Amino acid sequence: MRTRIERGLNMKAWEYVELVRDRASRIRGVEQALAAYDAVLSPTVPIVAPPTAEVDAGAERDEAFFRTNGLLLRNTSVVNMLDGCALSLPCHAPDELPVGLMLWHGALRDDTILSLSLQVERLLSSQTRTE
Repeated sequence: MRTRIERGLNMKAWEYVELVRDRASRIRGVEQALAAYDAVLSPTVPIVAPPTAEVDAGAERDEAFFRTNGLLLRNTSVVNMLDGCALSLPCHAPDELPVGLMLWHGALRDDTILSLSLQVERLLSSQTRTE
């Protein structure tokens, strides 16, 4: 967390203001682009989690940790940055490594995402029972 905070240490006030304006513009753009849809489906994370030993605490593994952590948080961080809401459902077959399906949308769409997730969860559960 400290490293993330320190990244903004040398940011100028005008850069921060510009960043906030850019974020608001992106949120509006995504809201407009998604207005006709109930939800977006995407993988929760883009990679399979590595063994803990490869990214465990220790200065010699910091680079690997931050690279992996950035990838693991990439998809969910975008939704957070866009002020959206999301839910992740396990969607892997039995005896396989876990995989998550993320349902997401913009701000204040929590009820829709929760309702759709219940339906998708039922579909996924019936799918794994028939395999």
